[in-house]
Amino acid sequence: MGRMLVASGRHPWRPAHVHFRIQAPGYETLTTHVFRAGDPYLDSDVVFGVRSSLISDFVAHPAGTGPHAKDIEGPYHSLDFAFVLQRSAPPAAAG
Repeated sequence: MGRMLVASGRHPWRPAHVHFRIQAPGYETLTTHVFRAGDPYLDSDVVFGVRSSLISDFVAHPAGTGPHAKDIEGPYHSLDFAFVLQRSAPPAAAG
């Protein structure tokens, strides 16, 4: 562990999270992450990246048929989360 973290009484751990990069024509690219609700490191993220709007439940599912009718051999988790994209600014008029 780094000396600065030790001196500040912090740890090097991040809460469980998944990264996303979402692109759509006419919108700004969104790069973000979603944190797992209930993770013990939510209140002490080493990079201070946790926001309440980025915390959600990761729902556990048993092995079997997945959400898209594909057999999944082992247990898995799903996430239901609404991402909001910002429209791109229109190009500046030449003049």
